[in-house]
Amino acid sequence: MSEFFNNKMVECAVKAIQDKMGFDIKAMSVGEVTAITDYFVLASGSNKTQLDAMVDGVEEAMKDSGFTLKQREGKSIGGWILLDYGDIVVHLFNSEMREFYDLDNTWRDVKVESFDK
Repeated sequence: MSEFFNNKMVECAVKAIQDKMGFDIKAMSVGEVTAITDYFVLASGSNKTQLDAMVDGVEEAMKDSGFTLKQREGKSIGGWILLDYGDIVVHLFNSEMREFYDLDNTWRDVKVESFDK
C-alpha cells in the first residue's frame, strides 16, 4: 500500500477483495474532483458466485474494522455492486459491466494505484 493510499478503509477493502481472488483492483483518489467520496475502489470478479463472495468479504471485513455500510446498490446477477462507506465507495463488477461503464477511464485524471498481485 503506497503512502498516498495509506487509508485504512481502502486498505481493508482491497485486502478483502484480494482474499476473494478479485482482479484488476484499483483505488482512485477522486476527492479533489467530486464531492461524492474521497476514494473509489474498483475490482472485477469472474462470475456471480465470485462477486457474491467479494461483496460478503468486503462487508464482513469493513464491519469487523468498525466501518459502517451506508448504502448498497445493485446485485451480482446484474454485474455491478456498489458499496458506499462514505469516505470510500467500492465498485465490484463482472468484466462485461466494468468495460461497459468504464469508470477506469471516466476518472482518468485522478491518482490511481493498482493492487493486482
